[in-house]
Amino acid sequence: MANSEHTQDGALPRSRVPGVLRDRFTINMASPIPQLSLPTADAFTVVDKRESARPLFALVCRPGFPVRANIMRTLKGAQAPGLLQLVDWGPVVSSSTGTTSLCVIYERPQGGRLMETLQSEITPVDEYTIIRRVIEPMLALLKDLEGRGITHRAIRPTNIFLMDEGGERLALGDCTTCPPAFDQPVAFEALESCLCSPIARGNGSHNDDCYSFGVTLLCLLLGRNPVGHLEDETIIRHKVQYGSYSALVGENRVPLSMIELLRGLLSDDIHLRWGVEAIELWLSGRRLSPIQHKHERRAARGFPFNDREYMNCRDLAMAMSRHWDQALGPVVDGKLELWLKRAVEDLERAATVAEIARAGLSGTSNKQEAFDLTLFRVLLELDPLVPIRYKGFTGMPDGLGNALALAMVQKTDLRLLTEMINRDVPRAWVEVRKGHDLENGGDIQSRELRSFLSQSGIGFGIERCLYEMNDSLQCLSPILADEYVVDLKDLLPALDAVANEQADGSKWPVDRHIAAFMGARSRADIERQLVQLASSDQSKGLIALLNLFAVFQHRNGPEQVPALAAWIGGLAAPLIKSYHSRERRAILEKELPKAVRRGSLVEIYNLFENPGEREKDTKGFSWAQAQYRMAAHDLKFLDAEEKERNQDATRIGRQSVAVLGIVVGAVATAFAILTRGL
Repeated sequence: MANSEHTQDGALPRSRVPGVLRDRFTINMASPIPQLSLPTADAFTVVDKRESARPLFALVCRPGFPVRANIMRTLKGAQAPGLLQLVDWGPVVSSSTGTTSLCVIYERPQGGRLMETLQSEITPVDEYTIIRRVIEPMLALLKDLEGRGITHRAIRPTNIFLMDEGGERLALGDCTTCPPAFDQPVAFEALESCLCSPIARGNGSHNDDCYSFGVTLLCLLLGRNPVGHLEDETIIRHKVQYGSYSALVGENRVPLSMIELLRGLLSDDIHLRWGVEAIELWLSGRRLSPIQHKHERRAARGFPFNDREYMNCRDLAMAMSRHWDQALGPVVDGKLELWLKRAVEDLERAATVAEIARAGLSGTSNKQEAFDLTLFRVLLELDPLVPIRYKGFTGMPDGLGNALALAMVQKTDLRLLTEMINRDVPRAWVEVRKGHDLENGGDIQSRELRSFLSQSGIGFGIERCLYEMNDSLQCLSPILADEYVVDLKDLLPALDAVANEQADGSKWPVDRHIAAFMGARSRADIERQLVQLASSDQSKGLIALLNLFAVFQHRNGPEQVPALAAWIGGLAAPLIKSYHSRERRAILEKELPKAVRRGSLVEIYNLFENPGEREKDTKGFSWAQAQYRMAAHDLKFLDAEEKERNQDATRIGRQSVAVLGIVVGAVATAFAILTRGL
């Protein structure tokens, strides 16, 4: 793999020199830039060897932490208006720790952040200036991102930078170094997103970016974050009770000309929230009179649960989701249905809840699974605007993969996430949401995931689900701990580097993570080879692995991986022994070192898996077996004849002795008679 440039198909060339990206950008990790750092990525100064005067900085991601590498590919070199230019990205070896992390290089702003912290106060931006300096350039950026099919999910005042010292040109900062909206404060996230765990908020939609843009505008108009003094739980509760606009604006005075725009952007109903087209119409002078989302109907009397009374369905559903084990009782005994009928006066919802309870708890052998899924569906019926809420998990379906990745990196308990996949919870969420004419939250390939999870062999299981659900996650194999492999094209060069530095020749260059990574990233169907990897016959498993590596080398390169070839060659004894011909074994032992020196896995594979030679060896062995059987039969026949001759000789001998005895006896008798007569 070349070290100078990205390949056209997106592979990640790597430099083995610490702190250097592609032999061009030197990241000075002894020179951090705290004012440009992010919660999940540290900033450092950068020197471009080609343009030393060019102001750049690098964000170095956490090792193993899920990032948005697909967005990095899309934005690399893009001249998006109002966005920090992403100059380059790739894996970099730390000069201090020796670990490999992903590094993203950006154009460096000259004036710092628009707001240093969300508790800071700045001079409020007037309604005329904000249109020219903020709304118009940000609208152009939102249109550009929508055209590229990506969401930013990190729009906030602390992520907007002054590109010049005068502060005339603003640019939105990074959105790639952590999962979508992971660093976003709850005030800047729409209600359904701020209810999620930060790791599981998912890619969201362009309307989510518009909501964050609306909160950002409010902060700039006021010169401060209006809810910066409140706890997250309080902000969420106020959004639920009063709606986002009232919860965030409160008693603050905003310019009259901005109220319409803010109401449109901060709508809690995704279908009523303003998008790019509505903002453009507003800028052109059209008045749209945004429709406010209807809030939950207040019940005539409260529903008692967990020592509190709840006056609407949304608050009750939120409380029940947090006290899962206590929540099923009121559903099963009909108290919830009765409350919906009499206090909420929602006969349709009451009937639906009753039907869910009856259908879910009948005709199943696994009672605990039935209880959990019934409660899950009931809570979603009470509040269909929320993300998945299942036991301790709260998030969007497309955020489940990031949650799994983080749990895998941190080595925490995976049982809940595994259970959700096995029980098809994301699919159930999609089905209920569709019933309410809401967005489905992404494509959920639940059948495939459950199939992978049901197979325990290498290349399957929870590891396979991990990479199927995270198309830009690096391979988390311990074998590749010092490498960064995010694409299948990176795998062989990384394994070659490992083999060259520290490979244990007694172990195979594959484990559960590498096998699962290959299965998820390969464009071809390699399920048969993955199944063979787990074969008890080492020769079958090794030839399957060699087949995969040879195909990858043929398709993606590089042409030579000598260290990896030597690693494979050192394991080849079972392959040599799989041939029966001593002559063929001698040839393999002679030719293998030559293929290893050339670093060609393709040659090694063809050497061992030559159809003509394999057929010849099989036929020769069959012929030899037949010859052996014939020889054995002949020997057996000869043994049988010899035994029969011995038996005949014994019988004849005995007969002869008997006859001789009779003759001798007769002679002796005759002699005796003659002697007496004389």
